[in-house]
Amino acid sequence: METPARVLAAIPPTELAAVVAERAADIARAFSAELCLAACVYDPYVAGERFSDSPELQSAREALVDARRAQVDALADRFQTDGLSVSVAVNWAYPIYEGLVELAENLQADLMVAGTFHHGLLERWGLANTDWQLLRHVPCPLLLIRRDVFDGYRHILAAVDPMHAHDVDAVLDDRIVEAATLFSGPWDGRVDVLHCYLESEHLPMVAPGVAGYYGKLSSRDEHARAMEKLLARHGLDTRQMSMEAGDARQLIPAVAKRRGSGLVGMGAVSRSRLRRLLIGSTAESVLDGLDCDVLVVRGSAK
Repeated sequence: METPARVLAAIPPTELAAVVAERAADIARAFSAELCLAACVYDPYVAGERFSDSPELQSAREALVDARRAQVDALADRFQTDGLSVSVAVNWAYPIYEGLVELAENLQADLMVAGTFHHGLLERWGLANTDWQLLRHVPCPLLLIRRDVFDGYRHILAAVDPMHAHDVDAVLDDRIVEAATLFSGPWDGRVDVLHCYLESEHLPMVAPGVAGYYGKLSSRDEHARAMEKLLARHGLDTRQMSMEAGDARQLIPAVAKRRGSGLVGMGAVSRSRLRRLLIGSTAESVLDGLDCDVLVVRGSAK
């Protein structure tokens, strides 16, 4: 991942809007990047889909977009005096994620910052459908805000799979480590690289055909050698290497919490429908279990 020059903040229509805008501004300042505050608007009652479209419905849509633009402009005004280059983009779009993806493509954004939905900023909810669709479709790395307070990324955990147990893009681990290292720079943070692997006792032996799916399990030494090669390619010390035997769905959130990580770097790969469901289930468990920010780096489509 290269240093982002253009950061797009996907501003939600909730009280989380200010948190997303502030975090995106912090990231833009850290990398001397341009910042765009972006929002998409949709209301089925004036969409012209349930009833025949009309000039009145068109005017209503334009009024909604104008009102939303005024809200986002007010957020942008907060950052006009501190040297940031800030712009605003608001459009009518359905589904919302497609509008955000289009804005990211038009801006040629190097990073999108988005926020998962909260209730009163206190009770955390799972990822919304828009968040999952952005994970699948946004063309650039995606930073998901999961924590309300920010004092820099002092500790970053990069979750990798150098054995490619699930046929992951061979260069995805390198992209994850590169991104984690990049985000540690402005705050002089520490990067630890975590690999969770399965041993025989962790396999669901009752599942039909499980042995054929996983094949012969590699030894811990083989996993360690693969990790050492990965760290060596990025000039990292083996003291920054962590290996945990067990299910990544539980281990990644647990290790992040134990180490006080402010950011977890993960990978996402576009898949066929069946494999997306399998991998998505793991990602959902990991993301919903984390209480820190998450940087999702894309791999190549399969």
